[in-house]
Amino acid sequence: MTWIKLASLALVVVLASAGISKNEDLECMFLGYPDLEYDGFDRTEVLTEKNFNRTVFAEDTKSVVFFNDVEEDDSELDQYECFLQLSAQIMTKRGYNFYTVNTTKEHRLRKQEEVEKGEDTIHVYKDGYKIEYNGVRDPETFVSWLMDIPDDPVTIINDEHDLEEFENMDDECVRIIGYFEPGSVALKEFEEAAEDFMGEIEFFAVVTSKWARKVGLKRVGEVQMRRPFEEDPLFAPTSADTEEEFEEWVEKNKEPVMQKLTLDNYFNLWRDPEEDEKMILAFVDEETREGRAMKKLLDKIADENSEHAGTLEIILVDPDEFPLMVDVWEDMFGIDIEEGPQIGLIDISEKEGIWFDMSQVNLDDPKKHSDSNFEAVQSWIDQILSGSISLDDDDDDEPEPPAPPPTPKGKKSRKEL
Repeated sequence: MTWIKLASLALVVVLASAGISKNEDLECMFLGYPDLEYDGFDRTEVLTEKNFNRTVFAEDTKSVVFFNDVEEDDSELDQYECFLQLSAQIMTKRGYNFYTVNTTKEHRLRKQEEVEKGEDTIHVYKDGYKIEYNGVRDPETFVSWLMDIPDDPVTIINDEHDLEEFENMDDECVRIIGYFEPGSVALKEFEEAAEDFMGEIEFFAVVTSKWARKVGLKRVGEVQMRRPFEEDPLFAPTSADTEEEFEEWVEKNKEPVMQKLTLDNYFNLWRDPEEDEKMILAFVDEETREGRAMKKLLDKIADENSEHAGTLEIILVDPDEFPLMVDVWEDMFGIDIEEGPQIGLIDISEKEGIWFDMSQVNLDDPKKHSDSNFEAVQSWIDQILSGSISLDDDDDDEPEPPAPPPTPKGKKSRKEL
């Protein structure tokens, strides 16, 4: 066993020479992997305004930067530290460097990198691109995502494998596909526009008529956006051929009506809606008959309401994919997720929702009742969009009757139409 001891000693020497020290006070573990252990070495460095740019934007570097306002006495500190250290143990061997930025102290750096005040977020800097990670803070999910980051912002489809990759992303994310002459200025502009959306939107291109036909593009210069759960693509203006024009069009249309919550996009979707946005949460177990019927109904709802993209947002959640969160969500919204499909207008911060009365739809025989099911849900959606169904319970806006004075009403944790 002498060679094992020598190998271990060699590892310590290498890590020490690289400026990596032992983190004696931190106890972390890779859950579920008995042969994988945290070696105890600290692989993170602190960045400040003085050294940030020259560090993360240096040539041929790959950096993971955790922006946080977690103080040393915060109870979450060890949790975040373990997440970073376990991820770094795997990915430093693959050329990544790991850093932290305290946004409470580094105000100007926070603004430079467009990090919201009080927000904890992770940015990856690679080959001159900045990519934001919106997934759950779990080493396995993060490392898997990090390994899958493409080398280029645009995938050129020129074989069946590329085509299969493009088609398999249907309903998973927003995709942009364009048809260009190889080496053209327009393709270069398209690629530069794609850089700003890496990690958020998948960009593809074809450069021959053969592959253009296979993806449904008819002319050189044609660019389509395929949004999840919508049958018809959106077409970029024929005049769009510069980076700025592509970016403006994508930014304007990138919000789909319905998206599925995943481990990779969790914090991109599980957030408070914008001021004019209506957020609907749909719990649908796709392994059950009722769940499949509800999913098909929601597909139609999303497609028929595509003109409300950016205002109406439906978050599709399969409870089987988040077993640890089912009890949390049931307590949060006062619903029974395991009972069957549930859809509701929600406010995440306030932890409240207005839930659709599922007795209005017949999911036992969805073919026979397809029209009436659609009409019931669409009517409910229309009332939400018009404001007649709202989470705003501010009674101060209601006119008071002359007499007697109104009795204050208590808030309910769950409401039904």
